Amino acid sequence: MSLPHEGEAILELITASDDFGHGPTVANFLAHGREKKISCQRIRTCQEWNRQISTEAMTTVFLRVGVLVVVVASVVSGIARSQPENLRFVVRRSPFVPPQSADTAPSIRRINPQDPPKGSLSQANIIVPVSMPSLPAPPLAPVEPRQPRVADLKRRGVLTVLMYHSPATYFLQRGAQRGLEYELAQAFADQLGVELEIRTPPPGTSLLTWFHEGKGDLVAGVETMAGMDLGPVEVSRPYLEVAAEVITKSDKSAPRHLNELAGKLVMVQPGSVYDQQLQMQTHALSLPPILPLAPGSEAVGEALAAVAHGRAAATVMMAPLSALARTLYPGQLRIAWSLPQPIRLVWAVREGHAELLDAVNTYLEQVGRSGLKKMLLDRYFVDPAHLRNSTYVGEGTLAATRRISRYDRLIAQQAEEAGFDWRVVAALIFEESRFDHDRVSVAGAYGLMQLMPFTARLVGAKNYQEPRDNIEAGVKYLSSLWRTFPYGRPEDRLALTLASYVVGPGHVEDAQRLARALGYDPHCWTDSMELVLPLLENPKYHRKSLFGYAQGREAVRYANAVLKRAAIYSQYVDRILPPVKIRPTPEPQAASAAG
Repeated sequence: MSLPHEGEAILELITASDDFGHGPTVANFLAHGREKKISCQRIRTCQEWNRQISTEAMTTVFLRVGVLVVVVASVVSGIARSQPENLRFVVRRSPFVPPQSADTAPSIRRINPQDPPKGSLSQANIIVPVSMPSLPAPPLAPVEPRQPRVADLKRRGVLTVLMYHSPATYFLQRGAQRGLEYELAQAFADQLGVELEIRTPPPGTSLLTWFHEGKGDLVAGVETMAGMDLGPVEVSRPYLEVAAEVITKSDKSAPRHLNELAGKLVMVQPGSVYDQQLQMQTHALSLPPILPLAPGSEAVGEALAAVAHGRAAATVMMAPLSALARTLYPGQLRIAWSLPQPIRLVWAVREGHAELLDAVNTYLEQVGRSGLKKMLLDRYFVDPAHLRNSTYVGEGTLAATRRISRYDRLIAQQAEEAGFDWRVVAALIFEESRFDHDRVSVAGAYGLMQLMPFTARLVGAKNYQEPRDNIEAGVKYLSSLWRTFPYGRPEDRLALTLASYVVGPGHVEDAQRLARALGYDPHCWTDSMELVLPLLENPKYHRKSLFGYAQGREAVRYANAVLKRAAIYSQYVDRILPPVKIRPTPEPQAASAAG
């Protein structure tokens, strides 16, 4: 393509060093003014023409690149169709290529985004072959989650066990967790080296229903019998096999045989193993439907009370629980007869959890050989001391109103006035004295809250050995500790306050200064102060502190133990206590008339 005449003239004009390279003189410019004006017009015309040429050239380049891309895409598509696994090529930005593992995406070949192709930038597009189904794609099967192993539980550090809250399995006694299934589960968790977390279902919810909702790792104390279908779970070997006994009143009018129950109310939980046994034996009888008793923590106690007070004709329970009937209602209840099939107690895990099931079976076999099972059976059923004392019964076993201790109202009055949840203070008292108001420590601490005489005088308490004054003084001291740590979230301040209760506020403030120096948050408890406090046992750190050596690990253990127990109390005891039932006193006239 040749330039027009105007273009040749302009090129000659531009390359003329006399005119433009060194600049024209004023005389020449004035002499040739008209020619220069025409030249300028021609320069503008040349610039427009050059822009047009550049546009046409770029358009040609883009068209050729586009054709090349189409050809390459066609070749790649043909290669993809020829692959046995139907690979397609997906373009991704290299910094955003997600990391894949062999478990989650074995068919994806990862390209390290840190090693881009030669001649490309780190932001260059990287072609990653991804396994894709051919069209039409078949329906994908649901991906089953990887079944947890015992090693996973150990890494997590917590074993969550579901069980009912009842005197046969798990209950609170003077603020402590007790029960046959609880102690078995605690020993199993200790064997695994993990913490034990107990969860009990709300009233009206069965254990297995809660379990299928993913609430725990295993279920303890499942009652079953031969041939009974428990659904999609796997059960352990039975660790206890006992008779199912029918309990009635001990008077002569009480039924003595199964056919005498016709038309009478029998208190059992619907769908339970006892319900199924009765249903199997009453097909030929004209019994009405067995009335349901909502599953809950007090089911056993309510059933026994209904029979003892004549509201029901009978109830059914496993043989060891007959000790509860004799203890709670001596001389009023009897064992009328036993059902044919024995009751088996097992633990249950989810389907596919073979490793956890093997660990459970091995543990339960060890329990039988070691004598632990016999010891627990004697403790909770043969000689149920936890039920013989009426005070214990009121403290979280069979009472309709949940209680932690006999001091609940004193604790609630003092703690709530100071702004504390009284269940936290109750958990602290359990940790200090187990609710023994006469306890005196080796160091000279007194009472429920184990106050030192100096501390009691500091808050103005005089008669600090009496329960009421001891609780009042202890709560005042807690309040002063709370004000020592004004920053952070309430839960963190509470943990710091509890740690100060056992080692003193000065040591905790030392740990806060150390936390700042080490780059930790001095006002955060979890993963911060609970890691720094134990360093005060190391001379490298406590020699530089203001108050010196402190039992930092004990402070962490203490605070976490109180918080954990307070969380347990919160599951079973309301923060707002029910009103006290006051018996009406007889009027003087009625009393004199009665006398």
